[in-house]
Amino acid sequence: MENRNLKLVKNKKQKKINKAILFLCIAVILGTGIYFLITDFSIQSIEVKGNTTYTDGEIINAIKEQDYVGNTLVMIAQNQVFGQTYLPFIENISMGYDNSHVLKVKVKEKLRAGVFEYMNKNVYFNSEGIALESRNQLFEGVPVVTGVSFDKLVLGKQIPVKGDYFNTIMNITKKISTYGLEISEIHFENEDDITLVSGKFEIYLGSSMYLDGKMSKISGILSSVSKEHKKGVIDMHLYTDEKNIITYHK
Repeated sequence: MENRNLKLVKNKKQKKINKAILFLCIAVILGTGIYFLITDFSIQSIEVKGNTTYTDGEIINAIKEQDYVGNTLVMIAQNQVFGQTYLPFIENISMGYDNSHVLKVKVKEKLRAGVFEYMNKNVYFNSEGIALESRNQLFEGVPVVTGVSFDKLVLGKQIPVKGDYFNTIMNITKKISTYGLEISEIHFENEDDITLVSGKFEIYLGSSMYLDGKMSKISGILSSVSKEHKKGVIDMHLYTDEKNIITYHK
């Protein structure tokens, strides 16, 4: 009986030792895995592609200022779960890696619909007319809106343009995008007196009536006129959908 009790005690001790060894092995394996996860996927550099207006440095700085972890796998996981965009005019960002120490960032930027000059800054707005960004830089291909006034402009909010200009501005900027026009300025003398500027050519729209028809013709007219002239005025104020009255003045 005594021998049997001794064997039971020894068996219990051996089981405890075996469990301890097992837990130790698991801890070593986990620790080793975590160590290699940290060291083998530590970020040593970030590569950016797809950006056209934001610089690599601006995007990298924005990433490092928000939820940055120096590990490629963690950053990729975060991006897939939370879908961070980091900057106002970035539509989406995807992350990946070829080299485990190099985080590859692919960017798709949003369209800047237009820009207002406000307090010596260029304030860019999106297709909903919300002011999203204030910069010193004036980007090529983004039309400047002039001749309209507002009391105060606040980033993150819709631009409070006085009068009924707002819908017209948004319709024009959308048509510019739709028809791929190179318009540098949208100028209002008043609500029914609108002029577009493309290079050294002025396009006098007059009112916003028949806007889609007018805007759809601009590309072809500019292409034709620029073959013989370097500058001038394209007058579309008498244009209607029934009568395509368009004149050109040197």
